[in-house]
Amino acid sequence: MTVNIPVFVISLKSSLERRRRLEEHFKKIGLAFEWYDAMYGKDLSEDEIAKYCNMEAIKNSPNWLTRSAIGCALSHYNIYKEVLRRDLPYAIIFEDDIVLKKDFQKTIEALLPQLRKSEVISLFYQSWEPLKLISDSAIEFYKPYKLHDLADMMQPISAAAYLITHDACKTLSESILPIKYTADSWGEFKKQGAFESFRCVYPRLVDVMDAKSTIQYLDDNWKGKLMKWIDKNKVFPVYQYLRSVRRKNRQKMMNVEIIEKTKNATNA
Repeated sequence: MTVNIPVFVISLKSSLERRRRLEEHFKKIGLAFEWYDAMYGKDLSEDEIAKYCNMEAIKNSPNWLTRSAIGCALSHYNIYKEVLRRDLPYAIIFEDDIVLKKDFQKTIEALLPQLRKSEVISLFYQSWEPLKLISDSAIEFYKPYKLHDLADMMQPISAAAYLITHDACKTLSESILPIKYTADSWGEFKKQGAFESFRCVYPRLVDVMDAKSTIQYLDDNWKGKLMKWIDKNKVFPVYQYLRSVRRKNRQKMMNVEIIEKTKNATNA
């Protein structure tokens, strides 16, 4: 890669197997990166929760704004602050369950000149309904990859892989605290003016594993601990069954629909 772009990977320090996998994966494609030790929500004190979070939002959405989700949001927030501290023009942020396409580096190099001043570009995204991308906004920057605006900014979720500019880090970091949304609530952040532009790379430049995320969605209750133990020990046949279910759910959430620009588009 002729352009040097900072890459941060958020991962729990205890996730040794995932770290080994990613190190080998990135080594094969020659991608330099830095680990960022994820904030573990369970370790946050009640005082820290009160300091960093909107308690009313937690009260209203206790099953969504879990300790794990709060730790994840703080992890992304801290990287935004690190980008500002180093005065980096942009950065790629990954969570540790990602898989890169073989042409990742060349594609990113071609993508950089397309960056807007205050922008988040999603490299992996999901949505509960087919994600609507606007056809006439498409910019082909490295065949077959195109940049698309969205018809509805409330649709995209996932903070597993994205490119973010310095200016977006600044305004987004100013909008996050006190935490009242998860790290991937892009539509809510856009409504707050936390960045000027949000676009998606299509086809996706990044994929994710079928394993359950250890960063955000494993809660600290007994079910979360059991799921984590099953994943860690690959308990047959439950582990294989859960992987199959996750794969089906993931595929369902990855549907995309290319549409013409509509009057209802919210990311124009």
